Amino acid sequence: MATRIITVAAAKGGVGKTTLSYELAAALDGVLVDMDWDAGGATRMWGFDPTRAARAPLLDALERGPGGTPPRLKRRANQPSLVPSHPDLSASRIDADLVADCLQSWAEVWSEPYLVVDTHPGANPLTDGAMQAADLVVIPVVLGAREMDALEAILADFASYRLLLVPTMIPPIPPRRFVDRLAALADGRVAVAPPISEHRWLRRRLRRAALVRQPNPGVRVRAAAAEFEAVAASVKEACDG
Repeated sequence: MATRIITVAAAKGGVGKTTLSYELAAALDGVLVDMDWDAGGATRMWGFDPTRAARAPLLDALERGPGGTPPRLKRRANQPSLVPSHPDLSASRIDADLVADCLQSWAEVWSEPYLVVDTHPGANPLTDGAMQAADLVVIPVVLGAREMDALEAILADFASYRLLLVPTMIPPIPPRRFVDRLAALADGRVAVAPPISEHRWLRRRLRRAALVRQPNPGVRVRAAAAEFEAVAASVKEACDG
């Protein structure tokens, strides 16, 4: 089966995008390509400090183009395989079409079942290219007024893409008006995954191993991992549908 490219995108930060990307890549036994250059992203979560590295493998590979050697994957037990980000990505002038071509070319070389791309929030060529290459665009959704407004704009702008909405950071009692608004925006045309609860301890946790791959998980880790596994199952279903 050809590699499925899953791009996780959001209009703004703070919506659980990076954690979702990280756990999806682990749950899907895929590669995580980190195109979010912010310091608090998946690369640091994995345990790699790009500022201490002599090279920027992702940026170098993008500059070589789709015909060049793809970046080497970093592997570690209980974590997704990683192509690390680098701060210099923020100043890169790489065309969106080139990003898309590179991702599709690398997917063929790596021959992994899934390639999950974590993107920088908002519009930029790296995110645009990752979306162009995607078999599925996953959008984390927070149930709030401004977030719902942003989602409405996203659904209008990205109507040509295959989308999966993932409600994230959901409180024990979700605000009914926003639940209803999400249902109205999806309107049976856009798939909605099972929700991810508001696990506040995740923000404080210095994590390395993915929740879905914890060797000896406690009760709350098992509960959170089950939610991410359910979203991964929705990703598979959306890709095969």
